[in-house]
Amino acid sequence: MPYSCTRRSLYITEGWECMRAFRYCCSTYRDQVFDTDQPTTPPPTTTAPPTTTAPPTTTAPPIVSRHFGRFIERIDGPLFEVPRLSPRVLLRSQPALNAVVQGIPAAAAAGAAIAGADVEEEEEFEDLEYMDVNDVYLRTKFYESWLWMDVKLPSSTGADGLASKNVDSALPDSITEWGLLAVSASPQTGFCVAEPYNFRAWKEFFVDLKLPYSVAKNEQVEIKAVIHNYAEAELQVRVILMKTKDMCSVAFKDAHTQQLKVPAGSSVTVPYTIVPLVVGKLPIEVMVAAGDMMGGDRIQKSLHVVMDGVQKSDVWSVMLNPSAEGGKQVVRRVKVELESVVPNSVPETFINVRGNVLADSIDNSISQDSLASLIQMPGGCVEQNLASITLPLIATLYLDRTNDWETVGVQRKAEAVSYITRGYKNQLAYKRKDGSYPPYRSEGASTWITAYVVKVFSMAYSIIGVDEQHVCDPLLYLVNNKHRLPQGSFVEDNPVYSTTMTGGLRGDDSETTLTAFVLIALAEAKQAGMRCSAQAAAEQVKSATDKTAEYLRAALKTAGRRPYTVAIASYALALLDKDQPFDPTQALLRAAAPDRSHWPDRHNRLFTLEATGYALLALVKLGRLEEAAAPFKWLNSQRGRGGGFGSTQSTMVVLHALSEYLIRRPPPGDLSLDVDVRLTGRKEIRYAFNPTSAYAVRSSRLPANSDLEVEARGNGEGILEVVTYYNQVHEADEKKPCRDFELSVAIEESSEKPPAEVEKSYQLTIKVRTLGPRDVRMVVLDISLPTGFTPEISDLEKLSNSVDRYINNFQVVDNLSERGSLIIHLFKVSHKEPEILMFRLQQNFKVGLLQPSSVTVYEYYNPDHRCSRTYSPKEDKEALTQICKDSVCRCTQGDCCISKADSEQFLNKEREVFACKSLHHVYQVKVLSVSESYYDRYEMEITRVIKLGLESSVEVGQTRSFLSHGGCRDGLNLKQGSQYLIMGPEVDQWTIDTETNKYIYMLGKDTWVELWPSAEEAASSAALQAKSRSLSEAAHELSVYSCRL
Repeated sequence: MPYSCTRRSLYITEGWECMRAFRYCCSTYRDQVFDTDQPTTPPPTTTAPPTTTAPPTTTAPPIVSRHFGRFIERIDGPLFEVPRLSPRVLLRSQPALNAVVQGIPAAAAAGAAIAGADVEEEEEFEDLEYMDVNDVYLRTKFYESWLWMDVKLPSSTGADGLASKNVDSALPDSITEWGLLAVSASPQTGFCVAEPYNFRAWKEFFVDLKLPYSVAKNEQVEIKAVIHNYAEAELQVRVILMKTKDMCSVAFKDAHTQQLKVPAGSSVTVPYTIVPLVVGKLPIEVMVAAGDMMGGDRIQKSLHVVMDGVQKSDVWSVMLNPSAEGGKQVVRRVKVELESVVPNSVPETFINVRGNVLADSIDNSISQDSLASLIQMPGGCVEQNLASITLPLIATLYLDRTNDWETVGVQRKAEAVSYITRGYKNQLAYKRKDGSYPPYRSEGASTWITAYVVKVFSMAYSIIGVDEQHVCDPLLYLVNNKHRLPQGSFVEDNPVYSTTMTGGLRGDDSETTLTAFVLIALAEAKQAGMRCSAQAAAEQVKSATDKTAEYLRAALKTAGRRPYTVAIASYALALLDKDQPFDPTQALLRAAAPDRSHWPDRHNRLFTLEATGYALLALVKLGRLEEAAAPFKWLNSQRGRGGGFGSTQSTMVVLHALSEYLIRRPPPGDLSLDVDVRLTGRKEIRYAFNPTSAYAVRSSRLPANSDLEVEARGNGEGILEVVTYYNQVHEADEKKPCRDFELSVAIEESSEKPPAEVEKSYQLTIKVRTLGPRDVRMVVLDISLPTGFTPEISDLEKLSNSVDRYINNFQVVDNLSERGSLIIHLFKVSHKEPEILMFRLQQNFKVGLLQPSSVTVYEYYNPDHRCSRTYSPKEDKEALTQICKDSVCRCTQGDCCISKADSEQFLNKEREVFACKSLHHVYQVKVLSVSESYYDRYEMEITRVIKLGLESSVEVGQTRSFLSHGGCRDGLNLKQGSQYLIMGPEVDQWTIDTETNKYIYMLGKDTWVELWPSAEEAASSAALQAKSRSLSEAAHELSVYSCRL
């Protein structure tokens, strides 16, 4: 990292003495001056380094050999032996996958590396017999795990005192090492876990198909079929790429066959260039057969093809409550103008309707990854572990209290409880000896995190049987260590703690809002029945509660308080016993917006959601259900896709508030909700909901960008959601002004030698600085990766594990975007100098016409504060010509605009017929400049307006931008300085440039592009002279007489 020793030491969190020792060692090594000045501000926060677990290994695990044709195999023998009532399992495969446990071949046992070799020039081959494709088993099942099953053992035992049972199961198709684990349970012996048993599924001769995680449509990628020969003799092999569909390859017309020789104990790599033409899961199948009927293998994997650009969604939702409008409610939505949609892509619009306003939120809360389902954001810190408990917990408490599990699905309760239990156990790992909890494992105690633990564990007490001591220990820690007397407030004296984590608690009135949050935790612990057995402890808690309530009452009587402060303090006081002498209702209502629908925060819309959620909780607790109706309706209108509300804190507070309101004012027992959806030119869509179907989602796909009218009738309440998914070109995000961050991204080929299996190594350098007046914490970098690239994990581990830690956490995730992302959490981002991150990206596959990738930085708890920049490895033109050759490249031209040949002559009538098909634009243009990229941009001067299209304000002398996919560059062949006739349909008028307010045009497969020879060019050739004269006549006729068809 390009930092001084002093700056590097600021990332150390183990205290000043450790920082001083580091500076001494670093400056001595670098021969620099030893800086002994102690920093005036504490070092930034860190988390514990990410942990990785090495897979279990054994000296010589048995091999499960897999052969086909005349070779047979099977598994026999005990996998593990454990005490009585634990299983002794015998695993046998089904007939198609028979196996036998064997010793490891000498080469494999010695751990000999398989030598790789690319296919060389054509050799002499013997005329041998090969297995037919239909005689070779097709491997398609590649699971990460399998064989999840319960086994009931017999009560009797054998002579060895063990109970045993045979279990038959077919092996999946992976050539890999499997680990088998068994856990026994009985009333007599309790739980017993067997030692893991490892075995390998293996073949002497097989093919492995290596594909990138995903590919963008029209990218040119070189996939690899790796043929392995573990036999002791060289094999003559026939390799067949089966006919491909919806992609260009050497097999796009018919299967492609080649022959090669694979030496004994080695491998050969056969590369294939493919260019996907459609989006989806595209199957690719390769077969290999050894000569002289020595075996064969077939493998099929799916290539995940995504639309190029950045996936976006536009969400519009409205609460349906026809009874509030006289029994009939009509809502209308006009079509949305989407910005910078990827050319030749079609947005998809779906309508989702549910007969219960919390149905989608509950559905996504009870899921494996509720954060990604509800708010489409990554996890990675302690607070998010608490969120993973809270979201299913709120859903469970609501469904318990409304007796609605049968409607949702009774089996989902066990699922929800399992997520709550897992999160509870994970959280206990962070507990300190004094009962407190840190925001990160390596830091001091945090008041807010500790209070949050008390709150969540109290809520979970009735669901999973939380140990009372696990609530009382942190509760007493807060009372004894963080309670300031005589004021009665609670303090956050951990100087490195990032207050952005507490959502709306940051900013003005931070001490008052923190105190209210702690009081909520104390009150909810009491409501859950926590007694904290010792009499003295109970009295301490009661005294602290009374003193804190007195402090908050005084705060609410002070004028000019922030609405968030008033809302959270009102809820905290409302939770106390009803005989408290202060009613916060009037103060709460005075702080609301004029229509009393929400409690606005001028800093952040998410804080507005939180504040309104706390206000709704307070009104419900105070019994003011009439006043609660407006914020209930407003909050429902603010939901995002999937029922989330923007961030972990805002989502949890709002869902808690909505559920409490619905418990107090439940839907009618005879619920009835009829919804009619009307679109122009389409048959009406009708949905009907009753008590048993209220939680079911009803969905329909709608025409993109169409006006919509919805009519709802009945006495029920529901949610209508319209979601439009589309892909936006990368440049659109980069054009948006970055007001909160300064971000730069650079990528260049690394000077370090890449590993043997890697094509090239690149170094990615990211520099980020906040533009605000102070440092910001809890910042996320979302890095999309180019096709065929993976991050070098060892580099990232150094950034997170060294004593001067630069990053908080990192993970490669696939649940936030179609292409997968590298997520990096930063401790903090400075406002004075940029934070610099440098790590390698390994290119595992050769790819041509790479679409740009992006880096986005944002605040986790204020995602509107963001900035995006694109990056792309420099295109190697020589390598590109080697990737895409001959027929493969020609195959891709189907969607391209191909210029008319210079020698080709056309009748004026032909041009007129084309120009007059519909609202075609017809211009004579001059190419001013060409910018080559994933989408090439041609700046053109309009030299003659022959016919206007959709854009009516085009004039001679103006410039317009024309775009074409980089893969169409050769066929289009536009030259700077030359002039052309361009005729294109309405769809070619792609989008309006927000900077110039002028249309940007596409050059697509239905565009007519023809060279308009200049006087000099016409003088050089009779054919060009005739073309120039013909074009001038056609232009004149079309301009004067217009369309005469």
